Amino acid sequence: MAESLQQLERTGAEVGGPPPALVVLPDPDARVAPSTRVLGESPIRRLVADAQRVGFDPILFAPGTTPCGPVAREIATGDRLPGAALVVFETTSVRAGLLELMVAHPLEDDERYTLYDAAGRPAASFVGHPGHVPAELPICEELPYPEGIGPRDVVRVVYREDLARAETLVLEAEEVFPAAPSAWRRWLGVPTLRWMAARRGPVAQLELVALVLVALALPLTLAGPGLQIPIAALCLLLGVHVSKLLKSVRVLRQHVDRDVGDVAGQRLARAARPLGHAAACGGLTYAVIAQSARADIAGLVLLAAGGAATMIALAQARFLLRGHEAPVFALPDAHAVAARLGLRLPSIMEGAPMFELVIVLAALPGGATAPWVVLLTGAAARVWRWFAGPLGAAGD
Repeated sequence: MAESLQQLERTGAEVGGPPPALVVLPDPDARVAPSTRVLGESPIRRLVADAQRVGFDPILFAPGTTPCGPVAREIATGDRLPGAALVVFETTSVRAGLLELMVAHPLEDDERYTLYDAAGRPAASFVGHPGHVPAELPICEELPYPEGIGPRDVVRVVYREDLARAETLVLEAEEVFPAAPSAWRRWLGVPTLRWMAARRGPVAQLELVALVLVALALPLTLAGPGLQIPIAALCLLLGVHVSKLLKSVRVLRQHVDRDVGDVAGQRLARAARPLGHAAACGGLTYAVIAQSARADIAGLVLLAAGGAATMIALAQARFLLRGHEAPVFALPDAHAVAARLGLRLPSIMEGAPMFELVIVLAALPGGATAPWVVLLTGAAARVWRWFAGPLGAAGD
């Protein structure tokens, strides 16, 4: 696709001529407001941003629509159009790669094609020379889609059930998640991302949520065995889960003129996991030592083990906060470890924070010892990579 796209770009450069215009028409059949947001933005706002980014100019909104975007302007029905145009309904989403091909491969003046969505409904028309702004969407033969692109890359939101297809298109087009199916992403990842993307505030607020969640592991575990132990483990899991999705939120915002945070915030989000491990390990160490009478030497051994595990997690957090990858102190990837052992983790758990899930399972009985041992095992895995591997070894 990349090679064919480059070839089409060269062809478009040779043909020359003005870039195509994007003409937005009101959707007469829509039962959903065009302003309805999908993963944080309305379909038309994301379409306008993508069209402007790949070279569509001008961006025109016909009567009955609401202009959006810094370069969008209103136009009257019947006004002259100098060249090619993509005429779309205000409820339409189109994959950015297809828009890019339209700019790179202009049509002849007498050519015109309609883009139908997966439900067979006309959603847009690509016209070589419309001459003027149409009052209705031109209907003609279907666009011959290039290999790898088809009707599923065009979504017209008429009913609320179409929002799910529009959401899937955004996730795939922006490559937010890998293509591998995963029940974790479907039932937990996407709903959490939907909530995070819907927030209009700065990304720093979401970074703070992740940090507060992982930091809660310390006071909760200091309270000793009981219900607070599984609650602390759950807070750690949620904090790590949110921090891992912050990158996806930035991907969704980067092309639509919204805040994506700064470098310091990105580093802070990446450091949330080891900071949470340090907080949980520190609190659990105290709980383990305080929960029963032991000989002084046994208490010192437990304190040394817990303190060392805490310091190792803090060392990785420091590396990440300073902008380094810290591969030496990184936790091994659970799927990679399973593969080396000749095992295979269920694909339905792809993308899940496996280490934190194990901590939650160990914490369910309410005791401090089991999750503490899991955290010590993780620290040993970090130390082993530093002890036995080269300094340049890759990590997660």
